[in-house]
Amino acid sequence: MNTSHRRWTLDLLLVVVGAVTALAVILLGVPGSILRSLFVVPLIVLYPGYAVLAAVFPERRSDVESDRMDADQALTRPTQHTAGLLFSVRLALAATLSLAIVGGIALITNVLGLGFAAPITGVGVFVVTMLFTAVAIVRRATLPRETRAGLPPLAVALGGLPNAVRDVRSPLSGGSRGSSVSAVVHVLVVVSVLLFLSSVGFAMVEAQSPGAEFTEVYLVTENGSEYDAGGYPQELTRGEPTQITLAVANQEHQTERYTVVSELQRLDRTTNGSRIVQERELWRAQLPVEVGETAYLQRDVTPTMSGDSLRLVFHVYRGEVPANPTRQNAYRTVQLIVDVSDGGTPSIQSSPIGGATA
Repeated sequence: MNTSHRRWTLDLLLVVVGAVTALAVILLGVPGSILRSLFVVPLIVLYPGYAVLAAVFPERRSDVESDRMDADQALTRPTQHTAGLLFSVRLALAATLSLAIVGGIALITNVLGLGFAAPITGVGVFVVTMLFTAVAIVRRATLPRETRAGLPPLAVALGGLPNAVRDVRSPLSGGSRGSSVSAVVHVLVVVSVLLFLSSVGFAMVEAQSPGAEFTEVYLVTENGSEYDAGGYPQELTRGEPTQITLAVANQEHQTERYTVVSELQRLDRTTNGSRIVQERELWRAQLPVEVGETAYLQRDVTPTMSGDSLRLVFHVYRGEVPANPTRQNAYRTVQLIVDVSDGGTPSIQSSPIGGATA
């Protein structure tokens, strides 16, 4: 088949246009989950993998008819080399490979301290797609015209399904239905894989969509130039300051100014639960955090009462702070169970730590 009929650059051109459009949708923050997913999902589950495969396998299947032969015919009938991939196989592999590439890029950006933000990951996927698309164009251009890969006719792209369906015969006829059944199964498997991976990509897009706004708050311990989620102080002394570090990650898609209210609470624990019998507000602080950034608030906590298993609470608010800050009216709350001594010998008994985000 002549490569002029196969339009050997059209598939790569579609990848470039699709990737550019998807990146624009991500960077501009286009609202609407359906519209956003329509453009961004292919960037996650198709474009990068297709570009990589196009660069690695620039050849087409040199004998298209051999792709539709039965197994026994393929073994006995001589064919030319088949270095390329079936287009249906190319799509299925591209979908799987794309998710692996996106996951790898997200892992790299996280290791570099850039986080999992959609714009950063999107730019990384776009760069990989463009790079391998350019390599694919160069490699195809160096091949003879009759061996260049590209968009095949629809019948070939579906693995010969139209011909297979047309050749289906009744059980009473003398023909074999093996090839048609095989073609149908082949297409169903490919479509199933693409649908499954597309649903995964849709979920990834929804997790990063403008509607997925959240703030993450957690306690950390400074360890040199890094912060560890552990090693919190278990024992404090009344009247003596102890440094506590609070991490606030802003994924609200806009700059936020948070207000943190710290309280020390004494609880009355019963079989029916617990209630606050005494509480003291320790301090309040404001913390501006840019979009996609994590800010660290370091403040000294100076207990004003002593006892075992006291609850050190950090209420985080967006906007106005109510007159009576509570767990119920706070936007986020983090707590830590501590023992507070009177200043002599610290309490022997220690309590478990609660550092989970509420």
